[in-house]
Amino acid sequence: MAAVNFELRSYQQDALDALQGYLSDVPTMGARTAFISAANMLYTPAPFLNEDAPYVCIRIPTGGGKTIVAAHSIGVAAKAYLHTDSPMVLWLVPSKAILNQTLDALRDLDHPYRAALAADFGRNLTVLTVEEALSLSRPDASGGACIIVSTLQAFRVEETDGRKVYQDAGALMDHFSGLNEEQIARLEKVDGTHRPVASLANVLKLHRPMIIVDEAHNNQTALSFDTLSRFDPSLILEMTATPQAKIDPAKNLYPSNVLYHVSAAELKAAEMIKLPIRLQTDADWKKVIGQAYDCREALENEAKEEQAETGEYIRPIILFQAQSQSKTDPDRLTIDKVTEYLTETMRIPREQIALHGGGYKELDSLDDVADPSCDVRYVITIQALREGWDCPFAYVLCSVGELKSATAVEQILGRVLRMPQARRKTRDTLNRAYAFVASKNFNDTAGNLKDGLVVGAGFDRLEAEELVKAHSGFQFSEERGDYQHESDAIPDTPDSKPADVINAIQKLPPSIRNKVEFDPESRKLKVTGVVSRDQRNTMLMTFNKVPGAEKAVESLFIRSNRIQASELIQGDKLPFIVPQLCIYRQDELELLSRDHFLDLPWNLADCDPANFVDRYRIKDASTVGLIDTSNEGRMTVAFVGDVQEQLSMLVHEPAWTLPRLVNWIDRGIPHPDVTKPAAKVFISNALEGLMRRKNYALDELARYRAELRRALKEEIDKLRKEREAGSYDALFAADAQKFETAADKAIVFDAQNYAYNQPYRGGHKFQKHYFQEIGDLNETGEEFQCAQYLDNHKDVRYWVRNVDRKPNAFWLQLPSGKFYPDFVALLTDGRVMAVEYKGAHLMAESRDKLRIGELWADASAGKCLFVIPTDRNFAVIDDAIKGV
Repeated sequence: MAAVNFELRSYQQDALDALQGYLSDVPTMGARTAFISAANMLYTPAPFLNEDAPYVCIRIPTGGGKTIVAAHSIGVAAKAYLHTDSPMVLWLVPSKAILNQTLDALRDLDHPYRAALAADFGRNLTVLTVEEALSLSRPDASGGACIIVSTLQAFRVEETDGRKVYQDAGALMDHFSGLNEEQIARLEKVDGTHRPVASLANVLKLHRPMIIVDEAHNNQTALSFDTLSRFDPSLILEMTATPQAKIDPAKNLYPSNVLYHVSAAELKAAEMIKLPIRLQTDADWKKVIGQAYDCREALENEAKEEQAETGEYIRPIILFQAQSQSKTDPDRLTIDKVTEYLTETMRIPREQIALHGGGYKELDSLDDVADPSCDVRYVITIQALREGWDCPFAYVLCSVGELKSATAVEQILGRVLRMPQARRKTRDTLNRAYAFVASKNFNDTAGNLKDGLVVGAGFDRLEAEELVKAHSGFQFSEERGDYQHESDAIPDTPDSKPADVINAIQKLPPSIRNKVEFDPESRKLKVTGVVSRDQRNTMLMTFNKVPGAEKAVESLFIRSNRIQASELIQGDKLPFIVPQLCIYRQDELELLSRDHFLDLPWNLADCDPANFVDRYRIKDASTVGLIDTSNEGRMTVAFVGDVQEQLSMLVHEPAWTLPRLVNWIDRGIPHPDVTKPAAKVFISNALEGLMRRKNYALDELARYRAELRRALKEEIDKLRKEREAGSYDALFAADAQKFETAADKAIVFDAQNYAYNQPYRGGHKFQKHYFQEIGDLNETGEEFQCAQYLDNHKDVRYWVRNVDRKPNAFWLQLPSGKFYPDFVALLTDGRVMAVEYKGAHLMAESRDKLRIGELWADASAGKCLFVIPTDRNFAVIDDAIKGV
């Protein structure tokens, strides 16, 4: 199989982790309670379906890569919830165009979607259409993952294709031979007989499918849920940018249970989308077209410079939004009129223009619009482009008619947001999208664009307010690649002599050092070409010990990228740099991480499973009833046990041996820190102990293997934490001189990389937060009060809400993971303070956080402070600043 290298973005992995955590809890907590625990929101079961079947939604805005998450979710559900190597999946898409696109990707061995499936199921994988599934063989259905891709309409009885799904099919007869009475009882029967209908619907029902619903907001009617109920699904996972939030059955409104929500900030930080959108309006539609044309030409020049530097090919495209024809209004700017203006007046070659809509379908004839041999630079449509058509080269939206509502733009706006190659460009002009609209009112047009981001692209309302900025032209007077940009002057201080500046330049990586100069007379830095955001951050860290250099570097970044005033953080803000904790190893200063106190791989084979053997007992789910409470206080839900047992009966397993059972259990327990042989030895010892000391037969253990795997995973996790805690304690016995903080190994807080799950929505207006948006801060509570205290503190210049597990957040190493302090503050005297707030009842759990935080502060030679206020005692912040 071809190797595919595709690394999930952090938010995609976080979404899958949330799903894995939720599904792991469902067997012991139930679908409702597990959701409330995970999402802290009310749960609404899917109508017409078993209310114990998990029904959740992952919300990812346009351009965020929903489908790759959906592909990985199958393996997550199979391992964490279904405990089967042979899941049946019904993957529902909104249209035939998306169906063909999804099928092609899932079948392409070189595609990341297929690679995601292969990582969990290898070659034991079948991808089918409904038509192909009507002759599905029994081995394909039970010999690995079986994925049927379809529209929901194909399963509706009133449709011709839908009727075939419910009818006898000779090719499916084999699926129903040898079933026991319990299995037959669940199936639809031929009228007047006890024989199950040999239908695809019954095959699905037999296999308790996982249902993935792509663009779920299109399929949330009572009829849709009633159709899904015919297949007795084990779970339903919705993937959408715009989930339904309201509940009103009378109006066919059923809410989604949003388990995980990805913000626009996360997409921007992950380099998935172009933001902000620069908007320019004019009442004259011809001027608007001219402005859009000039913008695209300038972007193409930038793209050529980008290609010369990085090798990446980009051909910026304008999406023109024309008006539909009207018998009563002959002056409307239709596709034909816009085309005539472009070709006759603007002298644009016709081969550079593609028309789609109003009877034209020229996009359908383009194999790959991103191919360098393709000439298309202009696409003219009316409202919706071809469904499933994605082109990250689309940079400019130009609407020749007034945008009078969000619906006028929502379907096309998302097409200009996707970032080519999902990777930020060195030129910031290529990291933004552009919109030119014929309008007399900029504010109304901006409002409709923002509404389109919310309604059509799935962005949060508060985020959308910051994503549309005024565009006033590029002022591309410095278009040459060899143009030198000058910075503001570096102040003349004892620590910023010319030798200090030149010494800092020499420490820069060659790719930056070779284009940076310093003029000792003017005290200005000069740079040839543009300074990318990453280069700017590197320069900030390198010039950290040169007072005043940070403003000079910032001015170079702004000028070389032609960043406009509307995009800048308000106020004259200093760069916010937070040194990280490092440790010397073999005279090299390295960022402190787990491998500095843990020897890997961990030899799990040396661990004794005796405690596990003593505690474990088999619980027969069939005797539990609906819900029972185990010795650990957890709840065992019979629904999940039924699903797992029904799936296991479909697979004709050969006789179980101890090695086979060990291997089956091992495959479902992730252990990147343990070799496979070591894990198998531990599992084998545990199973032998259960058979020897509890008198369990091997077949008995095999029957309850799903529960056994879960219990062994918990035991391994417990042993891992004990080992990590012991090794971590030894770290603090090391010589204090081994630790140091380093400015060149630091976090640079940057608006482009500030990611969060939800923006702050409270009425209180904070004045000193470093960014306009505040991430993941509740409107009330003790953490909110701590934020207020920092915001009002006379010694705090800025502060940042430091969000857990985001790529550019500040962290310190703990035994089993990373610790992200709640807040990081830049004081007026230049020191950095990390603040972790804890309620009084949680203080006992903070021992390791306090130790590592104080170690970080001690290693900084007075440049960093760490404090843990508790029980609203914010005076400890004052004490830390004063050095009390």
